[in-house]
This record gives sequence, C-alpha cells and structure tokens, in this order.
Amino acid sequence: MTEKSIDRMERAPEEARQQWLGMLQTLSEQIQHQQQTSQQMTQEMMETYMQLLNTPGSYLSGQAEQQRETFQQTAQQWMEQAQQQRQTFQQQAQQQQQAFQQMTQEVMNTYAQFFNIPLSYARKGLRDAGFPIENYDDLNADDFSKRVAGLSAEELRVVRDYEERNKNRDTVLEQLDRRIRSGS
Repeated sequence: MTEKSIDRMERAPEEARQQWLGMLQTLSEQIQHQQQTSQQMTQEMMETYMQLLNTPGSYLSGQAEQQRETFQQTAQQWMEQAQQQRQTFQQQAQQQQQAFQQMTQEVMNTYAQFFNIPLSYARKGLRDAGFPIENYDDLNADDFSKRVAGLSAEELRVVRDYEERNKNRDTVLEQLDRRIRSGS
C-alpha cells in the first residue's frame, strides 16, 4: 500500500465528517428559512384578517373582536410551537454531531491500530528472521546507503523484497536494483 493511498484513507473519515456537518448546517438553514417564511405568512394572514374585521361593513364588531383575539392566540401558539421545534432540532443536530465525532474518532483509532499491528509484526519478523540490516525501518537515505554497501546480492534481494512490500520508496528500490545488477 503506497503512502498516497494511506494518506487518502486517513483523510476519508475527516472528509465524511465535514460533509455530514455541512449537510446538518444546510438542513438547519432550511428549517430556519421555513420558520421565517411561516412567521411572515402568519403575520400577513393576521393583517389581512384584521383589515377584513375593520372594514366598514363589519356589523358584528363584538364577534369580530373575539375572533381577532382567538386568531391572535392561535397564531401565537403556532409561533411558540415553531420555536420549540427549532430548539428541538438544534439539540438533535448537536447530539448527532457529537455522536458522529465520537464515531469518527473510534474509526480513526481502529484504523491506526489496523496499520500499526502489521508494521509491528513486520519489525518483529525482521528481528526474528535475521534481516540483513538492523533497525532498517528507522534508517534515512544516507544511513541506508552506508548499510547496504557490504551486503551480498542475496541479502540485497531480501532487503529489496521487504522494501517493495512495505515502504516501496522508488529511490531506495532503484539503488538496490543497481547494486544487485552490479553484483553486490
């Protein structure tokens, strides 16, 4: 597995988390817009109703006033319910966000453990198998060049196979191939 593919896999949970949070934000904005639209419609309906009740042709002014008050109470109840629904949604969105963050962290921890286990086994296997270069995984390019100088072609092949299966660094593989071709 190359470093690029590992890097892409490590970014995937964070990208999914950002996408999820973006969707929650969009949903929240849509709900807020709907509430504003609902409030505006209620206000306009109330104003229209009041104009109707206040027209000169209204002959039952007592009933009109009672109906206006009833309508105002109903509209107020609607507004309160909309506010409660918005608060409930915000709380649910926060809970979902926290749960998603926790799940993402657990996935990242599991993912890290998944890659650390084979690496630790590989290192132990190198020590147990008498790998030609001690502490190979910790070497930089300069140290590597010095350590491979005295190896036989067979030992160079063992190192090359290990490098190709693990870090797969092109420059290291090319250097090993040159040494193998030259005979040591």
